[in-house]
Amino acid sequence: MSKAAMDKKFAVLGSPIAHSKSPIIHTAAYRVLGEDWEYSRFEVAKGRLKRFIESDGSGFTGFSLTMPLKEDAFAFADVTDEISKTTKASNTLVRVGDLWHAFNTDVFGITQAVGQAIIAPIKVGLIIGSGATATSAMAAIARLAPGSSVLVLARNKTSRSSLIEFGRSLGLQVSRARSLSRAAKKAQVTISTLPGGAMDVAGKKLAASRFFKPAGVLLDVAYHPWPSQLADAWQMKNQKVISGLEMLIWQAIAQIRLFKTGNPEAELPNEIAVVQAMRIALEE
Repeated sequence: MSKAAMDKKFAVLGSPIAHSKSPIIHTAAYRVLGEDWEYSRFEVAKGRLKRFIESDGSGFTGFSLTMPLKEDAFAFADVTDEISKTTKASNTLVRVGDLWHAFNTDVFGITQAVGQAIIAPIKVGLIIGSGATATSAMAAIARLAPGSSVLVLARNKTSRSSLIEFGRSLGLQVSRARSLSRAAKKAQVTISTLPGGAMDVAGKKLAASRFFKPAGVLLDVAYHPWPSQLADAWQMKNQKVISGLEMLIWQAIAQIRLFKTGNPEAELPNEIAVVQAMRIALEE
């Protein structure tokens, strides 16, 4: 193994970051791949990314970015991939020479997680939230179900309007959802992009309602604590739920492809075993 390969260092950055499972799954993947790489995590608040990389990131080859740094990563990068340009958000930075290249692997992560779980065609989707991950969720639905209808449930009027316009630019029929219960009854897939705990009150109310009957699967990108109250509400109504850990695994697979080959679409050697090792690591 070359010294360059051994010297590779990566980390996940965000705030809060203590609960992140990324170090666990990346380390498990590197072991299967036979790579002597390091992967750590650092607390970095919004607006502090550039300062962190310039002061503490000189020895790193790449970073994973979680909330609230995805827009910051897109703005910081010297070169951006097409998905980042579309969503204006990046969750991966890779150093190539003296330049930082930004990628969005969240769209791939959501597409994989949802695509493997749904059975019925998606005619209506529901997105909860209007931040960077919601933008990736919209792009993922556009890939999974081109031209479908999407409902957006979000409090922030400005970001909600931007998300609706973004979805329409992708050819989707997007409108505002005024009721979670009514929207979920129509949607073959609901994607909650909010932080852990943000939907607890709503989830408890839905679980207690005799009239709540969601039409399809739920992907809750928040995986701590799990199951979330929202996931409980879906499970109590006998509907499938997808943990955010599934999205985390697949967006990480695309990141590791980038770290290893520079191409997010180039499958890893023995990728099935890599995914299995990541899942096992999360259960330990």
